[in-house]
Amino acid sequence: MTKEGTNARRVTFSKCQPGLFKKAGEVSTLCAVETALILLSPRGKPFYLGRPSVGAVLDRSERPKMACIDANQRAQIDRDRNIEEIKKQYAHLLDQLKVGKEGGKELDDIKALPFEKFSFAEFKVFDEWLEDVEKAVDKRRMELLALEASSSTPRPRAADASIGSQTDDEPRNAEAGNE
Repeated sequence: MTKEGTNARRVTFSKCQPGLFKKAGEVSTLCAVETALILLSPRGKPFYLGRPSVGAVLDRSERPKMACIDANQRAQIDRDRNIEEIKKQYAHLLDQLKVGKEGGKELDDIKALPFEKFSFAEFKVFDEWLEDVEKAVDKRRMELLALEASSSTPRPRAADASIGSQTDDEPRNAEAGNE
């Protein structure tokens, strides 16, 4: 080899090496893959790039079955966590359903008022009583919401929203049905 050929290879290497590393980094980022690039200069000096690291990529390439096992174990652990969370939410909803059914039994015992026989004065008293009940229900709902917000146990939001809307609608539906 001539000295000119050696110098030309060194110049070419020094010009191409940054571009190769840039392209390897882009492939790693755009394709979401692990990459390792090792270049030896014409003088024998190593240049390397690894995402996440050269050692991690080489270890994985030497033991590919272990990497698959680890990924499967992680996926199974994630599935198990999700199932446990769903079971907790299900148990919470069953508790809420039980409370709702018990409340419904209490409502069955309530007798209808004979509105046809009410005088105007009795309707005024009844209207004031309904307003007091509505205020008491609103106050209790706010207390429960504040208690829930301060508790450390998270609860499913969809279930809480449906309970709140049922409470809001019940007095209106009762009034609308009695008109």
